[in-house]
Amino acid sequence: MPRYSVIITRDVTESTIVQVETETPEQAETAAIEKLFESTDTEWELDEGSWNKADAYVSGVDEIR
Repeated sequence: MPRYSVIITRDVTESTIVQVETETPEQAETAAIEKLFESTDTEWELDEGSWNKADAYVSGVDEIR
């Protein structure tokens, strides 16, 4: 009987805080995204309650040979 490796996934959200100085909220969004992508040491935190908000689903199945 074939054996399979099945990836089961739960979607979660994580957040980080980026502080920027700009003139408008729209500029702040752009500046924060730019700063995030330039960073090499961003620390992310799992959002409270995120781990149990979504149902698990299969995201991959591979036969094991």
